[in-house]
Amino acid sequence: MFTFQKIIFILWLLIFTLFGTACTEENLKTTDEDTKPMEVNVHTVKRQTYPLWVQFSGKTEAVNEVVTVSRVSGEIKEQLFEAGDFVTKGQILFRIDKNEYQVIWDQKYAILEKDKASLNLAIANVKRYKPLVAEQLAPREKLDELIATKKQLEATIKADNAALRAAKLNLNYCDVKASIDGHISKELVLIGNIVNQGTELNRIVQTDHLYINFNPSSDEVVIINKYKSEEKPKVKVSLRNSKHSNLELEGKVNFIDNISNASTGTVAMRAKISNSDKLLYPGSFVQVKLFLSDDISIIAVHPDQISQNQQGQFVYIINNKNEIKIKQIKQAYVNNNLAIISKGLKEGDRVIVDTIHALIDGLKVTPIEVINPINF
Repeated sequence: MFTFQKIIFILWLLIFTLFGTACTEENLKTTDEDTKPMEVNVHTVKRQTYPLWVQFSGKTEAVNEVVTVSRVSGEIKEQLFEAGDFVTKGQILFRIDKNEYQVIWDQKYAILEKDKASLNLAIANVKRYKPLVAEQLAPREKLDELIATKKQLEATIKADNAALRAAKLNLNYCDVKASIDGHISKELVLIGNIVNQGTELNRIVQTDHLYINFNPSSDEVVIINKYKSEEKPKVKVSLRNSKHSNLELEGKVNFIDNISNASTGTVAMRAKISNSDKLLYPGSFVQVKLFLSDDISIIAVHPDQISQNQQGQFVYIINNKNEIKIKQIKQAYVNNNLAIISKGLKEGDRVIVDTIHALIDGLKVTPIEVINPINF
């Protein structure tokens, strides 16, 4: 017969056996999970076309900018614009006191009329004496004297006309006019002040088009010349560090300098953009995207996939045994979205996309193919 103690012993034995079996299964399960290869995302490299662009910081400059100056001296009597107005070529901006210049013009005109009357008399005298000299009724010397007087008066009248035109110019310069279409600055001299010839009165700037100046390095110019598909590449310009950076203005490069700066190693470059909505002003700092080509077949990876070691730049790839391998590379060009690989990668290489610090050369993993991380 089973005693109570034996029954208790059998129950404890069963519990211990069951608990031990469960622990063994759990340990086996944990061991299986620990030995299972780590999963990593990979992208298989292909030679394909991408939109290629280079990014620079630049500064806007007016295509045409004119400083309005007074061309005569005098008191400013009237201002005919408001600061910030759009003015047109020939529009009167200021009026300078004309009284002094009107008097001078009147004097020059009177002198001209007087000399014209004298010339008319000299012409009449020559006509009257010619037949008398021909009939030997008057001396030849007198006719020569009259002819000389006539020629002197003709020259005097030419000088009078020149003086009158100069007086007219000064009279016209009293109306200070806009020499180009554009936006006008505030006035630099107020009504009632006396200005001299050459005094700056304001500034007019054309803003429907703008120049963008930027300075790529000599190496970047090599990249531009190598990959550009147009003689004058397209650019897109946006404001730097602005919540309106999605607003882009378009244009084209219209100047590349033929020498590099000896101290900075950069090359002056300029683009001209359309600014018909007046979104940008001259002197603004902007971000410039210079588009090179979208039809060149290249091998490229995303810049985030590139790491650095003592030998230089490298990427992690998965070999045909699903083992991690370090592949040293050389890049021909890199921007925020892609890096062109000139050496080290070939079509079919599986590049690890994940940023995992525990990656070790030779580690066996389970690769999972994902879409190309270079996204346009």
